[in-house]
Amino acid sequence: MKITNILLEGDAGSGKTQLTKALSADFGLPYTKVTCFADMDKSDILGSILPVLKSDREDNNIEYQYYPSEIVRAYENGWILEIQEPTVIRDAAVLMALNSALEPDGSINLPSRIVHRHPDFIAVITTNRGYNGCRPLNEALRDRVQHAEKMDLPPIEVMVERAAAKTGCCDVELLRVFAQAIVMLDRTARANAIKGVAGMRSYFYWVDAVLQGNDAVKSLYHKVIYKITTDSDEIALLEQAMSNHGTIEALEAVVSQHGRTGSEILELRADGNFEALSPALDKDSPPAVALRRSADSEGESNSSPENSAQTQSSDTGDDGVPMYHELQPEEQEGLEREKSAFRKRLNQQARAAVKSSAHEKIGMIVHRPESTAAHRQEYRQIASALMPVIRELTRKTEPLLEHEVSVELSGNRVFGTKFHAEKVASPDFRHFSKKRPPEEEPSLAVALRIDQSASMNAFGRLAAAKRAAVAVYEFCESCGIPVLIYGDTADRSPKEKMSMYSYIDWEEPKLNDKYSLMAIQSISNNRDGMALRILAEKLANATQTTKLLISLSDGQPKAMPDYTGAHAKDDMKRVIHDYSRKGVLFLAAAIGQDKETICDIYGQERFIDITNLEQLPTRLVQIIAKYL
Repeated sequence: MKITNILLEGDAGSGKTQLTKALSADFGLPYTKVTCFADMDKSDILGSILPVLKSDREDNNIEYQYYPSEIVRAYENGWILEIQEPTVIRDAAVLMALNSALEPDGSINLPSRIVHRHPDFIAVITTNRGYNGCRPLNEALRDRVQHAEKMDLPPIEVMVERAAAKTGCCDVELLRVFAQAIVMLDRTARANAIKGVAGMRSYFYWVDAVLQGNDAVKSLYHKVIYKITTDSDEIALLEQAMSNHGTIEALEAVVSQHGRTGSEILELRADGNFEALSPALDKDSPPAVALRRSADSEGESNSSPENSAQTQSSDTGDDGVPMYHELQPEEQEGLEREKSAFRKRLNQQARAAVKSSAHEKIGMIVHRPESTAAHRQEYRQIASALMPVIRELTRKTEPLLEHEVSVELSGNRVFGTKFHAEKVASPDFRHFSKKRPPEEEPSLAVALRIDQSASMNAFGRLAAAKRAAVAVYEFCESCGIPVLIYGDTADRSPKEKMSMYSYIDWEEPKLNDKYSLMAIQSISNNRDGMALRILAEKLANATQTTKLLISLSDGQPKAMPDYTGAHAKDDMKRVIHDYSRKGVLFLAAAIGQDKETICDIYGQERFIDITNLEQLPTRLVQIIAKYL
């Protein structure tokens, strides 16, 4: 059977279009393409009937004429047609118009005639895998493909051969080392669910930049790494992988060994000028450019200034270690004033929330912990282990967010015009959907409350709580979900009967320090009802439609002098009842031995039993994603 329908699936720059053009040249058939877009409709597939005003007619009557699409022209004349990125089309039914056309003896019904498939027509569908805005290819269309290719990076030797032909570089060893770096970065990005691509285009651009006289390591960042990602944490992961594989050392060695060939040496001087030295040329030497530091140039110092105690992080260095830029004294004073004012406002809000309740006279302070260098290092270690799972969940969630914004119907409503029977089992009564204005966006706010009682220090519960906090923050941040992360403990001192720790607060995002989550520690008792009331009040005042409060605890409430037993349970139940009527959804993640008591307080429908602490971060993120 003749192969006439081909699917090429792979990352950007993997050679899908070039392979299609190579087939065109090999078969001697004209090549054309159509690039799909989100709002594509059937007229873009089949062609359009457009009004035409004949200038030579006196009556100025308008006639209508059919204009075939590029797809129809290729189909009718026997060309090679590349259909680029059909997975971005929002309406999946659009490409179904091609289902019958892709049959060996297929045809297309046009407004003016029926077009039969030309015997030489070849359809090549090229698509990326798992990119933003992409959806799975229609199964019926995919089934009509006769041959599919998974387009990955080619072997090292093939990469070297292509780069030599593309850039004119004849230094095989340099090309091989560069290709190995590209392959390593691509695999690292995939392993850590980093969405960017290190492909053949980046490889060519990097080699060409070095041939133009740029530093190999610096151009690696601008031509490859920053095309993969500009996120500091993700760059740190790539830099760590380069360090483990000795990539930088290999680059410096190959440039030093092979760079000083029969070509110009550009001597860079401290004043920014340069001189070109032209040694005797060896006719067998490949073309290249080598860089040499001028004799009057001073070395780079890694020592930090004495007055750099107050700094803020904005980037990472070549070795993955964060670089800190010194704050000016007036900037530091202004920042401290903002922090102090915000801390004061949080204390006022907390006291107002418990006014007229049983906790009104309880001495309380809301703290805003700050991170240390050790906290930043610990956060990066935890985040590096969790980010692959978080990014995968984010990747699956983003199409849902796009769907919510782009379509007319909005689901998960307590009232609406369309009833969804499959939602009846859900206890939240959100069984309807209704039409939504175009400007309305998904609406979810999340609060995570962490019990910081002394018992959390046992059996790895505190470490699990930290991992859960990192996972919730990173997921909500990547999806644009407003999030609160607070901890609390009781009886820290005779005067401070209640302590609240505001780690992340949506009111002042610029003052949030995500690394402070590593300052979570187990301290003393727990006055759960008071903490729930404060966070529930903040959620109730939020403008979002869905308001989710997750309480992470290992035991039942207990605080001095008599906040325990039935009294404490009744207080928590009262808070849950009162704020549930205000639209706050409560969930209790129980990680200790008092699971039955926690389940009794919150109710079976609000209870999550976390038996395996290793699964806690993933479970919480999955639960949040379900409410989108």
